[in-house]
Amino acid sequence: PFGRLVTYGNAARAGFTPVDPARLGRLPASVVGFWLRPALAAPGGVSEPLGELFELVGAGRLKPVTGPGYPLAEARRAHEDLLARRTVGKVVLRP
Repeated sequence: PFGRLVTYGNAARAGFTPVDPARLGRLPASVVGFWLRPALAAPGGVSEPLGELFELVGAGRLKPVTGPGYPLAEARRAHEDLLARRTVGKVVLRP
């Protein structure tokens, strides 16, 4: 109850599971989606949020979630793990 599912990106490029609005209303819960392209097209759509983001990171109040690191020679395995959804956070390739 009172939950919120936020979805962004679609790495698998597969269709989304339909959501039943009546079920959400009984919880009550919500689903929010985000697609970057419209934000990039809007005047000022990214400059203010990016400014705030950089301030938070610079102040140490926001830290990115990093996932596993792979040697560059194992880039294929890193990609396979991404596709198989065995990773969490940003995957890093190390030279």
